[in-house]
Amino acid sequence: MILPHPTDAQATDIVAITQLAVSYSEAICRSAIDEAVLVYADDGVLASAITDDVVGHAAIAELIRTSTSGMDFVFQTTHAGLVHVDGDRAWARFPTTEWARLADGTGIQFLGTYEDEVIRTPAGWRFQRRFLHGLVLGRPDSFARSRVHPIAAPSLPPDPG
Repeated sequence: MILPHPTDAQATDIVAITQLAVSYSEAICRSAIDEAVLVYADDGVLASAITDDVVGHAAIAELIRTSTSGMDFVFQTTHAGLVHVDGDRAWARFPTTEWARLADGTGIQFLGTYEDEVIRTPAGWRFQRRFLHGLVLGRPDSFARSRVHPIAAPSLPPDPG
């Protein structure tokens, strides 16, 4: 799919929406679920083919907590996506990869795509609806046998605000 060349204003919005998607994944990697759900509008929806739609920050956070309970870690990567801005609404598609490890050492790899409806709110761009399409869910053997060697977490830059 080739989207039309964005205007300068749309390009700024595309960067903001991409930052929103990456902020979600980065918070998930840190298990900062309450922070992750802030990328959704107050009445935002998280949907998938295997779960009922959940609406609002509290319900989305509960679904994520339930889905990730019993995991040592989840590492989610947002890949370069497509964003089309139309005024105060946008459509986006972001491929994602997740690696996780269950407490018993079983490794999990997930490949999927988020189909997003995004709206401009007084707080900035927020996801109105994210639909997670699962493409592949597997247990890579080499990952399950891998050892994790803890290292110090990188520090974040100071908050510019």
